[in-house]
Amino acid sequence: MTHRAKWLTISVIIYAVFVVCAVGFKLLDPAKIGLSWTVFWYVAAAGLMYYFYFKNMAYREVIYYARQLHLTKADLEALVPNRKSTAEVPDPEHPSLLTPLIQVPLSVTNRLTDTLEKRAEKEHIAPFK
Repeated sequence: MTHRAKWLTISVIIYAVFVVCAVGFKLLDPAKIGLSWTVFWYVAAAGLMYYFYFKNMAYREVIYYARQLHLTKADLEALVPNRKSTAEVPDPEHPSLLTPLIQVPLSVTNRLTDTLEKRAEKEHIAPFK
């Protein structure tokens, strides 16, 4: 199973659990909160699950390329010098099971991915899947 399939499956399962709980416990009953709020919460939950999927994929991609290129956290920090003081970079030696949702912003992972993909291509490293 590829990383993409794994995180997509996890995101869909979490969303399905949300829907089952919402329906089972009648948390989002349109008769109680209105149809517009019911639709809003289902769409918002779907959006959060997409963000969860996308964020984890970006994080795992950086970890994959950093490990293949034998880079440390300090090396990754040097690749994105102009980041906010609160923005961290992933640590390839000690990756989290789930991406840190706030500490590692997408702007950092996107910049790292662009740089690391180019380096990996030059060194003939297999693309992230």
